[in-house]
Amino acid sequence: MARTVIGLDVGTAAVRAAEVRFGRGRPVLVRFAQVALDPGAVVAGEVVDAAAVGAALKRLWRDGGFKGKAVVTGVSGPRVVARTTESPVLNDSDLRSSLEYQIQELIPIPVDEAVIDHQVLETVTGPDGERLRVLVVAAHRDLVRSLLAALDAAGLSAARVDLIPFALIRALHESDFAELEEGATGATAEALVDFGAGVTNVVVHEHGIPRFLRSLATGGVELTEALVADLSIDFDEAEALKREASVEDTDRAGPGAEAAAMAAPAPDAEQARLVFRAALAPVLEEIRGSLDFWESQSGGEQLRRVLLTGGAARPAIVAERLERLLGVPVERGDSFARVDPEPAKLGGDATDRAREVGAVAVGLALSGEALAAGARRINLLPGEIAIRRRERRQVYAAAAAVAVFAGLLMGLYSLRNSQVRDAERDATAAEARTTQLQAEVAQLQDVEALESDISRRRQTVISVLEGDIAWVRLIQEIATVIPDDVWLTAFSGSRDSGQLTFAGMGFDQTSTAHWIIRMSDVESLRGLWVPSSQRTGSGGQDLVSFSSNAELTEAARSNRASRYGGQQ
Repeated sequence: MARTVIGLDVGTAAVRAAEVRFGRGRPVLVRFAQVALDPGAVVAGEVVDAAAVGAALKRLWRDGGFKGKAVVTGVSGPRVVARTTESPVLNDSDLRSSLEYQIQELIPIPVDEAVIDHQVLETVTGPDGERLRVLVVAAHRDLVRSLLAALDAAGLSAARVDLIPFALIRALHESDFAELEEGATGATAEALVDFGAGVTNVVVHEHGIPRFLRSLATGGVELTEALVADLSIDFDEAEALKREASVEDTDRAGPGAEAAAMAAPAPDAEQARLVFRAALAPVLEEIRGSLDFWESQSGGEQLRRVLLTGGAARPAIVAERLERLLGVPVERGDSFARVDPEPAKLGGDATDRAREVGAVAVGLALSGEALAAGARRINLLPGEIAIRRRERRQVYAAAAAVAVFAGLLMGLYSLRNSQVRDAERDATAAEARTTQLQAEVAQLQDVEALESDISRRRQTVISVLEGDIAWVRLIQEIATVIPDDVWLTAFSGSRDSGQLTFAGMGFDQTSTAHWIIRMSDVESLRGLWVPSSQRTGSGGQDLVSFSSNAELTEAARSNRASRYGGQQ
């Protein structure tokens, strides 16, 4: 039986929804709609005004003709992080338990302030055999809650909170890599750039497997704000002028270019064009910087192409300039790469709009496709929300059972004697079921014994973690304050002795003094002293080598023991 899933994209400039029907063939896009948002309602991917967004969602549901209330939505932005790690091959339950011990080292968000989930990307083979490559995703809890509050204001509920970069891969990844594998060699990595109003998502994947995810807090709004500031006009005027400025670009040659050059544009239009191009340049540079970083981390791997989506990417100049910067083909991404639109329901205009800006909404809806056995998808829906929903369903079920039982009692009084006897037999069966349920409740007392066992195990873990040193954080603190004229050549430390030993070099004796002064700012160290400092020659230049010792303070201790203990 065919079923439908609604994907909801809450963007900076608009809210968009796509309803996809799943059946035997390819998924079918049956509805798409979007409604503009007031500036400031969503900033950098985070809902700021839940009431305003909720009102826009109500309008979206009314105008788009959506019936379902459960949606798949997504998050991205600076307050959403994704990190890759490796693990032995474990089942999902054991993998989740294993990740709990290293999660704080992976994400820069306190665990109690984050919603965290993971997804296995692939199985890799190394010197130690097969291992799992796992993506750990964390979002600030208040970011997710503000999004859910907006949905709640519109009478909607989130069936799942996905990662928007995953939705992009799901929507835009086609099966054309197979042709490359059969005969050709070369780059297989593909970059997806969703150039939105307030957030730009940059994703690199190979055959649908994400290799790099980054959300930039920049987008088309910055171009509009540049026009507002430089031309002293309001936001709506700047938006209209931006569309004109993005089309009129003297750098583009082609039929009619000479005539366009001869027709002098209005002063405002000319100024807007200059401002637009100037504001666009740093945004594209940030995208290039992200892809350059991926390339450096991947060992020099090359991109095959870049697919560009998003409302801010509609002007042709964006793709042209990005292609010039990157030196690889930049194409407009097709939001319908994985779905067949149903024109009879969408209409021509809606189809065109969805094809331009619907990649995220369509990709979120496509998460409704069935998964292989044992596979799972990211879900950043807070656990307490799921528990609350389950409890609400139980209350509704209990209320329905009470209502049915009350109706049965009322009917008993109006039935004839034979019907009364039938009802008594039904009541006896219900009592037997109740007795059975009470027996099952008694069996649940075994849970207390299980909780006691879990508590003992937790105490064992806490005792192991006592005195643990947050070495990664300590090294980061030292790296933050180390003087520019000092570099370390050796470092050793012991948790048991609480002692650290450094060996370093500098340009002269003032470098040693700088070291002592700057290290006093590290709260994790005390008693820093330099037992030896002497000049030495290296490469024809006199340098200073020194050794330094320090003691660890309580600030250097990891909070993993107390944090783990706080879960009791």
